[in-house]
Amino acid sequence: MTEDFPPVPGQQAPAPAPRRRSLLVRPAVTGLLGFVVGALLVGVPWLVLSLLGGGPSGQSLSAPPRLGELSRAQEAIAKLGEGNGQAVVTRIEKTDRETAARVSVAYGGAGSVAQQYQDDQLERGVQLIAVRAPSPELVAPYEDIEAFGLAVPSTELVRVGAVQCLRHNGSTAAGSTPDPEQSFVTSCQRTGPDLTVTVRSLGSAGNRDPRELAGLVDQAWRELE
Repeated sequence: MTEDFPPVPGQQAPAPAPRRRSLLVRPAVTGLLGFVVGALLVGVPWLVLSLLGGGPSGQSLSAPPRLGELSRAQEAIAKLGEGNGQAVVTRIEKTDRETAARVSVAYGGAGSVAQQYQDDQLERGVQLIAVRAPSPELVAPYEDIEAFGLAVPSTELVRVGAVQCLRHNGSTAAGSTPDPEQSFVTSCQRTGPDLTVTVRSLGSAGNRDPRELAGLVDQAWRELE
C-alpha cells in the first residue's frame, strides 16, 4: 500500500511521469503499418515474396523441337540448302537470344526462351516466347466502330479456351461481312501463376485462324510446364 504525502511548503510538486506512447502512435511504427496496409490494399505481390524469400524462377526453358507442322527456323532453312542460309540462321539465333534476354530482364530475371519456327517452304513463320512468370491479359484498344462506320474493329480480342489472341481485321464497312483474307492473328497468349507462353505471327501467311495459333500455344504450354 502506498501513501500520498502533501508537498513540502515552498517546494514544487514533482511533474507527473510522462505516459508511454502506444506503439501505434510512434512515427516509425505508423509509417511501417501504413506501408504494409497500403501494399495489401493495392495487392502488391512482391511484399509477400520479399518476406518469404520468393521471386521469379530463373530455371531455364527449352523450346519444343516443333510447333504443329512447323519446325525450328534453323532446321527449316538448312533443309532448303540456300547459299546465304547460314547468315540467315545466325541472324535468327541472335534475334531469339536477344529477345529472350530482354524478356527475362522485364520479368525480374525469370527464365525465358524465344524461338522462331518456319514451314518447309519458309512461307509461314511464328515466334515462340515463353517466360516462367505470370502476365497481364492481352488488351485490344477500344475503337468506336459505330462512329467510324465499321463492321468490326481493326484490332479484336478473341478467346479460345485458356488462350487469348489479338486479331487484326481489314477495314470493313458497317453492314458488310469481313473478308477472312484481310484478317490475321498478330499474337496469342496463355498465362498462369508460373508460366506465360506467347506465339507471335511473323507474317499473315498461314496465321489467319485464331484457333490454329491457340493450338500452337497450348502445345507449347504442355511441353514447357
